[in-house]
Amino acid sequence: MRKLYLEGTKTMLLDDNKEVKFDYYLVEGYKKLGQQVLLYGIEIVKHLENYSETENTDAISYSKDLVKGMVHKLWCNNVTLDSMIEIVDDLVSDCV
Repeated sequence: MRKLYLEGTKTMLLDDNKEVKFDYYLVEGYKKLGQQVLLYGIEIVKHLENYSETENTDAISYSKDLVKGMVHKLWCNNVTLDSMIEIVDDLVSDCV
């Protein structure tokens, strides 16, 4: 079972004056590692006119606060789908 928690929304104006909206989610899910373990990941949803596109990570950490902080960094820095995975990888590397 997977739950999404909306942490932030950002609307940007494209060069052609179309609005694109990004929703930034904390993802909560269980993974079986001998027993059910609660893990957290990230998902960004892009909305443009009648079309939406999603990018998400695998489970990142057991720490809700850690992953929530990453979601907020992505949101505050206008990270989009194109660069999300690389930036999250850098954020995870900084935590190790």
